[in-house]
Amino acid sequence: MLKSFFGAFSEAVSFPEDQLRCLSALLLSYPLAFVFRLLPNNPGLKHMISVLTSFFLIVVVVDDLVGLMHLLGSSIAVWRIMGAVQGKWGPRLVFIGVMLHMSVSHLYRQLNDYRGYKLDHTGPQMILTMKLTSWAFNVFDGRRNPKELSRYQQDHAITTFPSLLHYLSYVFFFPAVLVGPSFEYMDYIRFIELSQFRNVKTGKIHWPAGRVMAAMKSFLFSLIALASLAIVGPKLDVLWTLEPEWKALPWVLRFGYVQLAAFAARFKYYAVWKMAEGACVLAGFGYNGQDPKTGEHLWDATSNINVWAYETGQSIKTLADNWNMGTNKWLKHSVYFRVVAPGAKPGPLETFATFGVSAFWHGFYPGYYLMFASSAFALTAGKLLRSHLRPRFVSATTAKTPFVYNMLGMLLTQATINYLSISFLLLTFSDSIMVWKELYFIVHIGILAINFLTPVLFPVKRKSRKDAKEVEKVKDVAEEVAAVPVGATAEVLDANTKVKTL
Repeated sequence: MLKSFFGAFSEAVSFPEDQLRCLSALLLSYPLAFVFRLLPNNPGLKHMISVLTSFFLIVVVVDDLVGLMHLLGSSIAVWRIMGAVQGKWGPRLVFIGVMLHMSVSHLYRQLNDYRGYKLDHTGPQMILTMKLTSWAFNVFDGRRNPKELSRYQQDHAITTFPSLLHYLSYVFFFPAVLVGPSFEYMDYIRFIELSQFRNVKTGKIHWPAGRVMAAMKSFLFSLIALASLAIVGPKLDVLWTLEPEWKALPWVLRFGYVQLAAFAARFKYYAVWKMAEGACVLAGFGYNGQDPKTGEHLWDATSNINVWAYETGQSIKTLADNWNMGTNKWLKHSVYFRVVAPGAKPGPLETFATFGVSAFWHGFYPGYYLMFASSAFALTAGKLLRSHLRPRFVSATTAKTPFVYNMLGMLLTQATINYLSISFLLLTFSDSIMVWKELYFIVHIGILAINFLTPVLFPVKRKSRKDAKEVEKVKDVAEEVAAVPVGATAEVLDANTKVKTL
């Protein structure tokens, strides 16, 4: 019945059936999430409904029974491994296993439907990979001495091995099963048991204000993004850059089209991420405490994208911090800090390992790696500009940079990321290089020029001996903190430990 309905509907609206099914599942999550919030405070009942609802959405609405078998099989295997293997090799086997499983799915899709855009289980499997690996590490942390853990690890350590139902409820939480976001098991359990909303003195449950409004804001934004994609998407198809008509345009128009096409391509991410976020919040999951300045209740714990911060970012680092934030957190806590030796300070090896995992997680299209490599140089260029050029524009009275400087930084950053992301969208090596060649590699040349010339043209002013001593004192304190077991992951060393990903 549904197959004929979606087939006819797809033809009527000229919209791909697979995308229509996925969108329908995301939309259906809203009434289901509203009902889920009204369920009695019975964790077992909630776990059961969470699992069955996801199965219904995947099998009936999305029509992907094979995909469910992949997700369910991988999940049960991980649960069994962590139940049987007690030591450090438990999470290691899980990480290797689920990454290999996901990589096989990526390769199969790439070989059988190269540059195909049909939705399949690889998308949900990418989300599942983050959940399973972080869950395995959290189980391992629950078996360790708490003194060996960072504050974050202590807060998310799983001290009681969960039943299969509780575990699958986390893995298959229905608003987030298709497009994310990823989140930690203990955060989910606190939500299911409502412990984060329970008054310690009275024991009563108190729901913070703003939940429905926050959910509706995300929903409305996703609808606007969908409408924008429907209107401008066909007119700004990135594949048009491969046509002779685009190549015949003047350079300025070619560059401008690339900027607009890359910007428009982000609408699909905004649409599905914000829609999933809103459904999570409507179900009651996503509370993030109160704003210390305004006292407003925040419902952004499940947010995967800060659209305003991304679109107005003045550096590649800012863009990286506000894009796909769930993946950023996973790479930071399940990769970056996990390869750091106890008591050691993170270095190039940890950064390389993190970028490598990020690349494999995305897949194996050459365009991905072209963008990752180029973005690494762009990130370095941004750091050089900030350390060598920015101090020359900072006001001595306000400690702020001029409006013109900030605007130029934003425009330069956006132009850079739009240009580089073309390879991520075109996927192939030859097409990506061809488009960049038609643009005379202008951004690549600019990035290299900044990396080589900035230290020469704008040398950093030497600090006085007194200032140098103060800097050394700060470094000594930081190293002492990093040496303490509970802070071994150097969470306080923010500038040195934040992971960047695309």
